[in-house]
Amino acid sequence: MGVTVIYDNRAQLPLREGWGFSVLIRLPERVILFDAGADRLVLKHNVETLGIDLSQITDIFLSHPHCDHIGGLSYVLEEAKRVRIWAPAVMEEYLRPRAKSAKAELFPIKGPRKLGQGLWSTGAMGRGIKEQGLVIATEVGPILITGCAHPGVHRLAARAASLAGARLRAVLGGFHLAGIDTERLSALIEALGESTSAVFPGHCTGKAPTEALLAAFPGSEALRVGFSRELA
Repeated sequence: MGVTVIYDNRAQLPLREGWGFSVLIRLPERVILFDAGADRLVLKHNVETLGIDLSQITDIFLSHPHCDHIGGLSYVLEEAKRVRIWAPAVMEEYLRPRAKSAKAELFPIKGPRKLGQGLWSTGAMGRGIKEQGLVIATEVGPILITGCAHPGVHRLAARAASLAGARLRAVLGGFHLAGIDTERLSALIEALGESTSAVFPGHCTGKAPTEALLAAFPGSEALRVGFSRELA
């Protein structure tokens, strides 16, 4: 399983940063784009600079309906046709005409759902903002990808581990921890440690929480545009 971050708050030239998140996930039989960033022009620049061919995408997985995660979707759907789109059910009205124009198949998600061999959605979680995470089984353990983790990254991780039936190898994405106080952060890190062995925080995690997470989970690393790893 390979991942490449193509939209994030941090980048080095010639790549461009932007508030938002998007990551390309390469699996043996599927290529999944997780979220689509905020600005289609920034996304397009990074895609072209990294030499990514969006026509190879088989699936688009949208974590939640905020503009910093779906702003580049119009560009993606111009390049990727007849894909499967997995999105929280609250996004169905917005996505249905766009999916039809791109000849894409839309799958609205409510509860936990298996998306294929070794792939799950956590289901749309949260009392307010409905957000789903993507769970991927690998030879070294399951991996959870998050957009902003509005329902709580520790809650998403616990759900992911339960669905996969194993402790997570890693959690990668935005953790929505900017501005969290020290006491709450310590409790969250402890709870997160019950479900995962490593973290790769980015986007909305925040500088101080990222530093604390990297200290608590050895072998972890902060994300940036262009971050590319084989995780299994």
